[in-house]
Amino acid sequence: KSLQEAARRFAQEQLPELAKELEAKCEPVPAEWLKRYADMGFLGINVGEQYGGLGLGNLEALLVVEEFAKISSAVAFPVFESCVGPVRAIELFAQDSLKDRVIPRVCAGEAVVAVSMSEPDAGSALTDLKTKAVIEGDKVILNGTKRWCSGGG
Repeated sequence: KSLQEAARRFAQEQLPELAKELEAKCEPVPAEWLKRYADMGFLGINVGEQYGGLGLGNLEALLVVEEFAKISSAVAFPVFESCVGPVRAIELFAQDSLKDRVIPRVCAGEAVVAVSMSEPDAGSALTDLKTKAVIEGDKVILNGTKRWCSGGG
């Protein structure tokens, strides 16, 4: 409840003007604001403490997302992406070297992880994706079409 109240207070007092600006310009949350989110403990809420997260549960993470989203999805997106999106896939499935390199930077507000899944003929049905990557020497050759890149702003 205290985390939810802190998120509500921060969102209501600090984010309305930022949200208007981001929505008007179609821009992502600026780096200095990501750092503020991190300093308040709003990034990586359900990510393990060993990676800089709070180590809480999904419910706590979504309560914070909800408070930010009451203001705007534009200001809630980084919280969502740090708690629900590809960061969690990295935490659960990636090699330790990738986890150690990426996740602490996201929880500290220094990086945002982007993901491109949706395709014209598949939507976000991961089993139907047609994009392929082939490793050739020290390069990865990527062929396919995506509709958007979540977090790529």
